[in-house]
Amino acid sequence: MIVRVVVRWLDERLGTNAGARYLLAKIYPDHWSFYLGEFALYFFLTLVGTGIWLTFAFDDSAKGAYPSVLALADRAHPIGYVIRQMHHWSALCFIAAILVHLGRIFFTGAFRRPRELNWIVGVGMLVLASLTGFTGYSLPNDNLSGTGLRIAESVALSVPLIGGWTAAVLNGDDYFPGPLLMTHLYTLHVYYLPIAIAVLLSLHLGMVVYQKHTQFVRDPKHVVGRRFWPDYALRTVAVFGATGAALAALAALFEINPIETYGPYYPWIATNGAVPDWYAAFLEGALRLGPATELHVFGHPIPPVFWPGVVLPSFTLGFLVLWPFIEKKLTGDRAAHEILETPTQSPLRLGVGAALIFEGVLLTLAAADDQTAATLHLRLEGLVWLYRILFVVGPIAVGFLAARIGSEMRARIHESAAYPYDATTLVRNEAGGFDEEKPQPT
Repeated sequence: MIVRVVVRWLDERLGTNAGARYLLAKIYPDHWSFYLGEFALYFFLTLVGTGIWLTFAFDDSAKGAYPSVLALADRAHPIGYVIRQMHHWSALCFIAAILVHLGRIFFTGAFRRPRELNWIVGVGMLVLASLTGFTGYSLPNDNLSGTGLRIAESVALSVPLIGGWTAAVLNGDDYFPGPLLMTHLYTLHVYYLPIAIAVLLSLHLGMVVYQKHTQFVRDPKHVVGRRFWPDYALRTVAVFGATGAALAALAALFEINPIETYGPYYPWIATNGAVPDWYAAFLEGALRLGPATELHVFGHPIPPVFWPGVVLPSFTLGFLVLWPFIEKKLTGDRAAHEILETPTQSPLRLGVGAALIFEGVLLTLAAADDQTAATLHLRLEGLVWLYRILFVVGPIAVGFLAARIGSEMRARIHESAAYPYDATTLVRNEAGGFDEEKPQPT
């Protein structure tokens, strides 16, 4: 009774019933790949929930950051320990879900007209999620995160003209670590970056509702899926519950980022074998493979870390943002698309995607080249040069091979579709054996 009164009251003033009926009757595709975006959403909601709890336990001062996080690692108070673990695991899974979701969109061509803007929003969310993860990873002020911050500051200082100013603003002074570094990181991590992600996420979902989903169907007018209420609503609640259960299990059974083993950060100590979280490992690998060459442009020095630390990720990001328009230019396809493709239907896209994946995996492996060399008893210099050669040659070879395989598979599919025969049958020959009967077209 109360619900009806509230609904009627809102409808009289805001006209909410029409919008509610539209949303409740909306059909959502039930293909498994569409749940990747939902996983990302629920990881983000878990991040926000656990992050709000952690703000009451964290001290954002330079001296108090490490002890306040260390107190959460005390097994005598398991609630704080599990919530911090869930927060960190959620961050890793959130970025992974966005990346896999973008991969699905890329390989199925869901970014094509009229959804180019939504693709750009998705890439923006990946960048913001990575920055949010890095700022949160740096907040404990332990020896591992401090080493990562020192590397990030070195990359910032390599940017001509504005690098020194940017580092000074972030530190709050001209030295590292500055008096305001933790406060600035905390403000970015808790306020600006999550709000920016929420804005892009709302924009993304709004465009999905307005433009509708692309689908794996033959007729774009034939929508295949389930109505939001009650079928899809119950399914998505189940997905949310499974996401929370999986994160709770990871938090309780698998410890991540044990800062007590690293100790507090001291600028003169660098943790041996230190590597960042997986989503930032490709940057670490790029820094390790970059040439040790310093250039001077109009009297301004360009340090070696500028090229792998700034130019390479900026170029890759720009390429991803512009890819819908690049593919449109290369293929001449300017039509609107409501139907998804399988990866083999576009060999060019398949080759480019395979090359990008190879390069990302290679740089991630290079982030641990010292540990790999020690484990496999290899010379570190030889391994570095192998990675450098593969960085140049590998993407070309892998991209060409993937495009070739995709082209052949597409040709076979077209050939089989052009000659739709019935199954081959056997007939008895004069000698009493069996011969294949030539199948006839259906």
